[in-house]
Amino acid sequence: MRIRKLSSTNAFVAVDIDGVHGLGVVRLAPKILQGGAKDLARSMTYSLACLGRSETGVSAGISVAPEESEAALAAFVEEVAGWDDGYRFEAGKGVAPADLGSLAVDAGDPLPGAVAAAMAACPGASTAVTDIDDRSPLAGLLADHGVELLEAADPLTAAADLLFVGSGAGAVDHDNADRLGAKIVVPTVRLAVTTRALAMCSRREVSVLPDFVVLAAPLAGIDEATAVLAEVLDHADGPVLGACERAEAFLGTWQDELPFGRPI
Repeated sequence: MRIRKLSSTNAFVAVDIDGVHGLGVVRLAPKILQGGAKDLARSMTYSLACLGRSETGVSAGISVAPEESEAALAAFVEEVAGWDDGYRFEAGKGVAPADLGSLAVDAGDPLPGAVAAAMAACPGASTAVTDIDDRSPLAGLLADHGVELLEAADPLTAAADLLFVGSGAGAVDHDNADRLGAKIVVPTVRLAVTTRALAMCSRREVSVLPDFVVLAAPLAGIDEATAVLAEVLDHADGPVLGACERAEAFLGTWQDELPFGRPI
C-alpha cells in the first residue's frame, strides 16, 4: 500500500498495488484519515479480484474546509488526470459525481445487489430490518421477494431473518455483535463489520456476507456478484473468509506477493 500525496492541494491517493489501473472512492472533509482510506482501497482490491480483474483498489482523501472544496476538487482532478495511471473514482462523502470530471465512475445503487445477495443466502427469508435512514427503496426491493422490512427501535437487536447494515463503517462492532437479532448480516457499505465482530458473529452462528462481494454488483452486474457469493456461502470458515481466499487465489496469479492484510 502506498500513499501518493498531491502537490496542488491537500489531498492523497492510497494505492494498493502499483503499476495497474485502479478504481475506488474519493472523499472530501476537513480531515480525511489515511488509515480509513487504506482500508477502503484494500476492500476494492478484493472486490476486483473476486471478479477476476487485474486492477488495484484506490482511495482518495481531500482534506480542506468547505469553502475551499470547489478549488480543491478542481486541482485534484487536474493533477490526478495528469498522472496517466488510469485511476477512476466514485464520489464519496463531500463529493458529487459532476465534481470528478474525467475521473468519475458511476457508483451505482448497492441495494439491488445487496437484496439479491440476501435472497441467495436465505431464499426463505420473510423478514428484515435495517439501520439505513431512508428505508423506502430497500422496502420496495424486499417486497418484490415477499420480504417485509420491519420497523424496529433498535434494528441491530431486532429479531429478523436479515439485517441490512448501511449506516457506516464499523456499524457492527464488538459492543453490539453479541446482541444481533438477525441470523444473516448483509452489508450495504464497505467495512460495515469489524474484524472482532466478525469473529463474534461466527461463534454465534450469525452469517456475515462479504461486503466486498455484495458491493461488487454495481461493478460487474448482480448476476456475476451473486455467482461469486454462491461459491463461498458454504465455506467451512464462513463466506467472508471464503471470499478472501477466492480473491487471494486470483491475486496470486498476477502478483508475486499478496497485499498484507485482509479487508476485514
